[in-house]
Amino acid sequence: MKPALDTAPDLILHGGVIHTVDAADSAVQAVAIKDGRFVAVGSAREVRTLASPRTRQIDLGGATVVPGFVDGHPHMDLVGFGLVRPSFDGARSIGDITEVIRREAARRKPGEWIICNPLGTEPELFKFPGLLKEGRWPTRHDLDSVAPDHPVYIEPAMLMAPGVAVVNTAALRAAGVTRHTSAPDGVEIDRDATGEPTGVIKDFNFPKVIPDAYNSFKMGRALFDVLPRVTHAQIVDGVRAAMTAFNAAGITTIYEGHGIPKEPQRAYLELWLQGALTVRTYFVISYPVPMYFDTAAGEALIRETAMYAVGRGFGDDTLKFGGLGFSFDSASAIGASLMREPYLGARGQMWRGVQLTSDETFKAILWKAARAGLRVQVQCAGGAAIDAVLAMYEEIDREIPLEGKRWVIEHCQFPSAENMATCRRLGIIPTSTTNFLWLYGSVYVKSFGRPLAQEAVPFKPWLDAGVPVAQSTDGKPYAPMFAFWQSLARKDGLTGETLSTPRQKLSRAEALRIYTVNGARAAFWDDRLGSIEPGKLADLAVLSQDIMTIEEDRIPDTQVLATLLGGRAVHDTGVFKGE
Repeated sequence: MKPALDTAPDLILHGGVIHTVDAADSAVQAVAIKDGRFVAVGSAREVRTLASPRTRQIDLGGATVVPGFVDGHPHMDLVGFGLVRPSFDGARSIGDITEVIRREAARRKPGEWIICNPLGTEPELFKFPGLLKEGRWPTRHDLDSVAPDHPVYIEPAMLMAPGVAVVNTAALRAAGVTRHTSAPDGVEIDRDATGEPTGVIKDFNFPKVIPDAYNSFKMGRALFDVLPRVTHAQIVDGVRAAMTAFNAAGITTIYEGHGIPKEPQRAYLELWLQGALTVRTYFVISYPVPMYFDTAAGEALIRETAMYAVGRGFGDDTLKFGGLGFSFDSASAIGASLMREPYLGARGQMWRGVQLTSDETFKAILWKAARAGLRVQVQCAGGAAIDAVLAMYEEIDREIPLEGKRWVIEHCQFPSAENMATCRRLGIIPTSTTNFLWLYGSVYVKSFGRPLAQEAVPFKPWLDAGVPVAQSTDGKPYAPMFAFWQSLARKDGLTGETLSTPRQKLSRAEALRIYTVNGARAAFWDDRLGSIEPGKLADLAVLSQDIMTIEEDRIPDTQVLATLLGGRAVHDTGVFKGE
């Protein structure tokens, strides 16, 4: 005789408010979980009747539950680099900076490189060096005083123009940079009264060419090609650190559409094989910009990727590979996106921005990807870039229908109503981030003018047009409580001004939806996660406050008390302990 099938839940959460993000944006009192999936939601009385003696029942004590957050573009591996490299958080003097370097030198062998994060983060970094007590950037002499025997490289902020790097004498010597060195285009080598390099180097480019963490995976760096390449072990350590941080922030899933190079791919695969991947990851394979000009290499990458990442992608509910990721223009953050009208660039020039290759070359590559059955995502920030890329999508759609394939446009800060109608018609998914307004709103105002800056990153109009836009953070800052608040507040972090118009105002239900189920849709996982509904994977975050009802300015103070991935705690401050 077969034993009776035990249908009772493994876990029931009750005694709080649970925002489900179902079609009706329901709020309920309790949720039941079995075998890693939600099996029931509803009133506490209804759900608790399902319990058996072995069911664990947790009283939330008034806490709030939301679906695990889905970041539509987080650069989790790069966030990890920032967490494991030396940082200068809160530095307000050159002494603060050199103390970090001194500690690093003390624990390293002579001659070992010390590679550090930028001297600050945006938008605060726009106030540097004025925020430092000395009112100037540190120089090679400052760094030499604490690390004469170690080459020191403080990388530039990637999305600032200029991004400022600082190096010491040993680093200059190792790279062969002298008073006679000519700077690459878009780079300025600061020199003292005698003509010698001071160790301060300014880079207006994106990506940086001197280089930065993003270029750690690329060869052919201009000035500091002697920097040690990031090792596999360092990448794994960084991803581990980032996963821990993301879980503690309530993030359970990422869609990394910008594309991940091969080195980080190996790190994710290794963690997946170990069963140690605690953030569900869907990533697109990176199509590097140099391949735009190397037809044979590009075609080889398309053939290779088509062997395992066609259609909706290949993998499981924890790690999935799908399609190819491209960039068409440069960053609005440095005044370099391709716009419809001329604007003021970072170096004081009037221009329309950067287009990374010709329309003909780019369209030919997209056609090859489409014919290989590969999903396409394109970073296109400026309005003219969005126009051009969507025109290419429309042309391809006439031969290879895109409906249901969920091609993506990323960042897309300046779309038109016509762009939105095209996306709805073709089933294109946009991903963007209101964090850009916090970080770079002052740049937008200066470069593009206040009226256009106030219309940038228009989440509400996308939704009103019937397009399921997905929220992201670009990894800065990655915390969902901040990004959720910023999607409502739309503040410029440098000036405190609001960059919005009445038609931009999201409801909190909409702000939660774009950050959960809409992100899951970008990863073809909306049938599995992104909302708290029976049958879906039990991914959720337990919050200290109800972000749907508290005062708006209190939202960033909300603590993530616990995070469940498939019903298993991957972060817990005590909610699931002890009982």
